[in-house]
Amino acid sequence: MLRSNSRLCLFCLLGLLLGLAGAPAARAETVSLPITIDYPLLRDMVARQSFPGPGETATVVNQMGGCTLIEMSQPQVEPEREYLRLRSAITVRLGVSVAGKCLNPVDWKGFIELVQRPRLTAPHWDMAFDTVQSRLFDQDGQPAKLAQTMWDLIKEHVHAYLDRQTISLAPPMKDLTQFLPLLMDQASQPRMQAWMKSLRPGPLTVTPLALKADILMDVAPAAAPDAERLTISAPEVERFIDAWQAWDAFLVYQINFLGRRPLTAQERRTLLDTLLETRHRFVAELAQDSPTRRDVVREQFVMAWQRLAPLFRRQLAEGGTDRRLSYLGFFTAADALAALDRLGPTLGVDVSKNGLIRLIRLMEADSARQPGLEYSPAVDPGLRRILGLGPAPEMAGPAYPVQELPWSPPEPQPGETAPSPGRPDDVPSDSPPASSRFLRWLVGTAWAAEGGQPADLKEIRPWVLMPDNREVYLERLKEAIRVASQKTVAKNRLDPRHQEMFSLLATSTAWQESCWRQFITAGGKITYLRSYNNTSVGVMQINERVWRGMYDLPSLRWNVLYNIRAGCEILELYLREYALQGNGKSRSLDPPTLAKAVYAMYNGGPGQLERFLKRQASNSYAMSDKLFAEKLNWVMSGQWDKLERCWGQ
Repeated sequence: MLRSNSRLCLFCLLGLLLGLAGAPAARAETVSLPITIDYPLLRDMVARQSFPGPGETATVVNQMGGCTLIEMSQPQVEPEREYLRLRSAITVRLGVSVAGKCLNPVDWKGFIELVQRPRLTAPHWDMAFDTVQSRLFDQDGQPAKLAQTMWDLIKEHVHAYLDRQTISLAPPMKDLTQFLPLLMDQASQPRMQAWMKSLRPGPLTVTPLALKADILMDVAPAAAPDAERLTISAPEVERFIDAWQAWDAFLVYQINFLGRRPLTAQERRTLLDTLLETRHRFVAELAQDSPTRRDVVREQFVMAWQRLAPLFRRQLAEGGTDRRLSYLGFFTAADALAALDRLGPTLGVDVSKNGLIRLIRLMEADSARQPGLEYSPAVDPGLRRILGLGPAPEMAGPAYPVQELPWSPPEPQPGETAPSPGRPDDVPSDSPPASSRFLRWLVGTAWAAEGGQPADLKEIRPWVLMPDNREVYLERLKEAIRVASQKTVAKNRLDPRHQEMFSLLATSTAWQESCWRQFITAGGKITYLRSYNNTSVGVMQINERVWRGMYDLPSLRWNVLYNIRAGCEILELYLREYALQGNGKSRSLDPPTLAKAVYAMYNGGPGQLERFLKRQASNSYAMSDKLFAEKLNWVMSGQWDKLERCWGQ
């Protein structure tokens, strides 16, 4: 229902824009900003205002020492067509007071239902309720038959009592008026201030899920951007990155906030979907010079809010009355932003960092904390837990806060011989990895660093491809991937029948992504392999923006074993949470096709699963599908000599 109301608002605004297309100057039109109050919250508000006595009671009449008495309790609020229905237990006593005594009192207990029309009044933003009908029921729920005198007493006093009660919406309106100016830059503040002066109450709409108060505001669309401004300058790109990073930090904050209570598997999946889809979309936009960049943050906010708002409302329903009331300002501000941001380019509205910070503080209204927004590269254990990733891979090994290091070709040490794939002791075996001599040599000695600079490069040298170490290097990488894939499957208790396929998937992914390289050397320097757009690193080409907060960036860059473990974990996540939990089409795929489907997601995010299945059905594969299928075929057939194509002669 909330979505349909938002769409109605959107269509109205779109109609406005189409109507203004040929106008010489933009004229103000009215838009609606909703305050949505679900019925549990509305019930709490009614109880607090109109039933203030112990145990949510209200004494409506108490005359002659209780000889004439009306008390109400246990209020409930529900929709009834376009009205609200207030139901309450009621106790009535009607007697005659003579000489200080109550003679012949008549007592009755039952229930009363009042059908009420809500309205919002100015200028104090008070919500009032006019009673249009009332009904009485006995304690068995049957229509009550009362003497006319008692019935008149109830109607006279109960109607009057409830009709004069009001609920103030001033607190969420204050939050809204403080939030709206944060949606425009300094130059556009006069426009926003003019819009805010037009704020006024609109109709109250009773829906099956909530009572919606429309706050009306007159807005004036801005001029359309010049055609010559369709390209984005370098400073605009930087502002786009800064704005998106603030938004991404806000989204992570929301996820952590929702993770404070137990989440269902479906709720975790919703959070994971939202985070990965927004991040993959950003990376895709960053890779192309497109004017659609201007709208990414706004579109992602609206999309994420539509998905996460039900989760927030469920969490709201579990809190006390004070917490529910404190959330109302947060929902009002977020709903207003979603309504206005749909036409952001025309209205000049933006999702600013200050606006997002204000939303966070509304989320934490009952807390003494004053949180901000930080786009931190550090591992966030809470985020990993909420998304179902568990503890992060161990970070033992090289990890530098630098982009390159001095490099010189290794010199053979006296008595030191690198393992050769031709000797039986050095060939990877099926014995437990922890006891393997080869793996002990592969891991090497503990990393020593001082002042952030390496003591030496002995842990990096084995992972640098050189003309004279290709066979050893190949076996070393094969063993590292085999061990990582085996541990990943065991850790997450994946069905053992997927073990072989998963190992092939991980091996082929490393080939496709990096041609099995973690480092490159040139000009006396060594650095980690980066993608063409500088977003992904290492053997498994882990995208640093997509997986921010879930892996340690220096370790991804400089620790090849950590990079491989992270890549295997991501592949397993896509296999377990999407390919094997999706529709029947993906679950029934043969192992090679299943591997291709998982790689499509690894390359482009969760949304690629359905796209890959469509490409497969029509036999119209993308180039990335074809290239990965080629690598998978080479791995399955043991054509390791094909590596020379990317390693060079």
